[in-house]
Amino acid sequence: MKGKILLIDIDGTVCDDIRNEDSHLYSSAEHFPDALKTINEWFEQGAHITFFTAREAKDYDITNDWLKSKGFKYHGLIMDKPRSNNGTEYVWIDNHKVRGITYTDKWGDLRKVTKEILTF
Repeated sequence: MKGKILLIDIDGTVCDDIRNEDSHLYSSAEHFPDALKTINEWFEQGAHITFFTAREAKDYDITNDWLKSKGFKYHGLIMDKPRSNNGTEYVWIDNHKVRGITYTDKWGDLRKVTKEILTF
């Protein structure tokens, strides 16, 4: 994992899926044990871990405190990611190699697969 920069969502990806409108529930969110184990292993293997969330900036402290209290190891926390609603998708355009992974309820080792992608 050395040399990898991982941007990881929080709600619905590493813990209960809590909407911004229910931010009073952030501190009581249940984390996913496999997410904690996997992310911390990646951190120890040299990956740069940054949580990238649609939570609002006003909730930075409660989010940072929650991540630390659960034992997540990470380098950064970025708030105010645009919210994806009603089937919209994130498309990241960069001058560096970018890979996207859609979390589907199971954490584990990354594996290589061949898929069709959009490109210019």
